[in-house]
Amino acid sequence: MSKGKEQKKERLIKTIEKAALIYKEKMVGRHFLYVFDDRYIEVVFRERDFMHLTGVDSTLRAEQFYKDAVRGRLKADHIFFSKRHPYDLCAKKASQLLNIGKVVDSELFILEDTTTRTFTYKFGLTDLELTICLSEDTDRDGNLVGDHYIARSLRVEDCFDRSEDVFTVRFIFARAHGERKYSTVMYQEPDDSILRLPKEVLELIDNKLPCL
Repeated sequence: MSKGKEQKKERLIKTIEKAALIYKEKMVGRHFLYVFDDRYIEVVFRERDFMHLTGVDSTLRAEQFYKDAVRGRLKADHIFFSKRHPYDLCAKKASQLLNIGKVVDSELFILEDTTTRTFTYKFGLTDLELTICLSEDTDRDGNLVGDHYIARSLRVEDCFDRSEDVFTVRFIFARAHGERKYSTVMYQEPDDSILRLPKEVLELIDNKLPCL
C-alpha cells in the first residue's frame, strides 16, 4: 500500500472511531420512540449495526469492529473497500456519521417505504444531511425479533424522492434497555404537547414525565 493510501485510511479510521464514541454515548443501550402522524415506531441502535453504517468492508466481525472502534484500536489492515463501497463513498459516510447523534435528539423527518437499488426500507430517519434506513429486526430465519426497528444503512443522498411518504417527527422519547416505559423526552416539536399524543403512545410513556 502506498504511503498516501495508508494515510487516507488512517484519517478515515480516526473519523470512524470518533463516530463510534458518539454512537456509544448517545444511542447504544437505549430504545427510542419516534412519534409522527399519530403513529410511532420504536428503534434500537445495536453495536453490531455500526459497521454497516460506515460503509467499509472489514476483516473483523461486526461486533469486534465496533468494540475496536470505541477503544481506538482499529488498524489499516482491518478495513478495505470494494466497487460497491469505494473509498470516496466510505469517507463521505464516515464524515456524516459524526452527526449521527442528531437522529435521536433533533428535528427530523420520517421517510416511509424508501427504495434503493437493492432494497426497500420501511422507514428512514433524516435530518436532510444523512438518512438512517430502518428495517424490522429478524433472526437468520427471517422471524421477527421484538417489535422494534434497527439501523440497516446510512445514505448520504437525498432520499425524499425515493420515498412514498414523508412525515415530521413530533416527539422522540428514550428509555434504557432495562426500563419498561419511556422516561426521557429527547425532542419535542415546538407548540406540540404530550397531552395530544394518541392513547397507545401515552401507555408507553412514564407517567412521571411533565404533563402526565
